Amino acid sequence: MRAAVFHGADRGIRIEQFADPRPQAGELLIEVAFCGICGSDVTMTSGSLFDYPTGRCFGHEYAGTVIELGEGVTGWRVGDRVACRPKTRCGACDTCREGHLLLCPGGAHLSKGFAEIVAIPVEAAVRLPQSLSLADGALVEPMACGLRAMRAAGLRKGDRVLVLGAGSLALASIWWARRLGAAKVVVAARSSHRREICHAFGADAVVSLIDDDPGAIVAALGGAPHVVAECVGKEGMINHAFAALRPGGTIVSLGMCMAPEPVLPIGMAFKEARLVFPLGYSEAEFEETARVFDSAGFHPEQMISDVFPLAQVGAVIARLRAGEAMRKVHIDPRMTA
Repeated sequence: MRAAVFHGADRGIRIEQFADPRPQAGELLIEVAFCGICGSDVTMTSGSLFDYPTGRCFGHEYAGTVIELGEGVTGWRVGDRVACRPKTRCGACDTCREGHLLLCPGGAHLSKGFAEIVAIPVEAAVRLPQSLSLADGALVEPMACGLRAMRAAGLRKGDRVLVLGAGSLALASIWWARRLGAAKVVVAARSSHRREICHAFGADAVVSLIDDDPGAIVAALGGAPHVVAECVGKEGMINHAFAALRPGGTIVSLGMCMAPEPVLPIGMAFKEARLVFPLGYSEAEFEETARVFDSAGFHPEQMISDVFPLAQVGAVIARLRAGEAMRKVHIDPRMTA
């Protein structure tokens, strides 16, 4: 089988041949249907301090079909469609007990979705409802991040929410903010070409981030925001969020900026502002995301703008790093180059 391997920023990403994996006891063998390119895949293959380890397969937003069962697996069958969590937990540490799946120092790392076939433990698989496509399934992971973010913000019914940016995490924040009872959701984006998809995910209005007009945000929201979701990840955006925030409000940092971001503590104090940095989701939130999509009749696959074959994953990541505008990109290992 083929899989993408990161060999360092200087040597790039290569598609390599491996022996087909076989499921061990308690595992499912999955034919990968789609794996999304996350913003972290772009930044963490760029030569940063947070790059993936060299020689590693990667890809953490994936879904596929069960093609073989490992010894002792019950309750599953060949043909089941699954969304795959990219990590398991040890179950014994404080972070596990508190629901911080991605912070658990134990467990298995399963970020290997840029591949034709993967073997994963049963506990990392979430069966997809029949209403959801496999493309929807590969979006459960990023959309679950939005659920955790809005809960970390302490979002209450009737709150006003400002979302900075219009990428996939911004869309997840919009959808969950609306789902959890926000009265108004406004997006501030650098360009207007994502206006339609923002509205489809529940935004009331989209204003220009470039014009930097606080009055436009207040007018669109009907007041300063209780919650600001920073989903751009560029230097200066946290302070931009702080400037827009109402007293007593919360900034949720989702952009994962890799540059130092100065914050003036006394300014934060005079607004009694909160700044939170949620990471990922719990197992329960991942499963809840798939269930809510089903009950709401919602299909997140509408955010996908481009689908490419596995052979192009390195080139596509390079294009995204160079700033090419693509909304959400999926890699389909079943496609021919």
